[in-house]
Amino acid sequence: MKYFLYLIIPLATAWLLTPVFRRFAKNHHIVARQNHRTVHQGEVAKLVGGAIFSAFILGLIVTIYFDKAVWADQLPAFLGLAIGALILFIVGAIDDRTDLNCNLKLFIEIIAASLPVFWGWRIESLVFPASVNLQLGFLSYPLSILWIVGITNSFNMIDGLDGLAGGIAVVVLISSLSIAMLFGNTLLPMFILILLGATLGFLRYNINPASIFMGDSGSLSLGFLLACITISASTHVNGTSVLVLFLLLGLPLTDTTLAIIRRLRRGIHPFHADREHIHHRLVNLGLSHSGAATTMVGFSLVLGLMAYLVAHGIYMDLQLLK
Repeated sequence: MKYFLYLIIPLATAWLLTPVFRRFAKNHHIVARQNHRTVHQGEVAKLVGGAIFSAFILGLIVTIYFDKAVWADQLPAFLGLAIGALILFIVGAIDDRTDLNCNLKLFIEIIAASLPVFWGWRIESLVFPASVNLQLGFLSYPLSILWIVGITNSFNMIDGLDGLAGGIAVVVLISSLSIAMLFGNTLLPMFILILLGATLGFLRYNINPASIFMGDSGSLSLGFLLACITISASTHVNGTSVLVLFLLLGLPLTDTTLAIIRRLRRGIHPFHADREHIHHRLVNLGLSHSGAATTMVGFSLVLGLMAYLVAHGIYMDLQLLK
């Protein structure tokens, strides 16, 4: 029953808060306007990702309050993660209001990513197929920061169609939840349920035709949390499974990698926006906005199922070794 509450409290909170944030954004003219890079029509309220973050924080506080003994040992690690997400929410909110310099934003992202990494959210060893194990040592710190910053920006870049980023986030969270439970992680499933509920409550308003966008405040903080969650979910007694980690976030990673290569070849900044992301190409091929988003979320679901199957294989191997 309590696990149901971990899901339903943030879901209901996000459901109720989203119209409040939408009204605030419109009253303060924090809106996405149609231009040559966008695919939406008219003005749509941004900054509404604040509903996700607020619901997530409320859910986390309620959960910790009623389960103090369960959270006691790991509380600093989860607070470090929440503080990092708060920093990126604030940065994203400022960016929604007035565009920040790309290099400044990247610097702040690195600082924010350092917090959970130094509190234990890091990749200490990589497990490749055929049970090849690579101990990272000190390199675990910069590589973990690179992963978190990379995924944070991947979600920011893929947030280009109604329901796309939120839909992929739901798939990643459900997949991570299943894998975390399989590997015997106790606290992470509670944490995932809180964020899943908050995202589902917001997604109700973000389905095509969307009345709101999560904006940079939502996509940066959500991507940040997903990056850390997938590290923990992909980690078992022998280390972090590379295959599980990359399958969970395969679509955003592929889209961002292609975008960076494309922009560098043209001599422009990797964060310079364009209309050549995978979702743009699907729309150009003739798919509707909802059709393109559904296709990408569906593909992400396939990758999530593959990640679970790989994790299940690892779990069975670990059981045989006992």
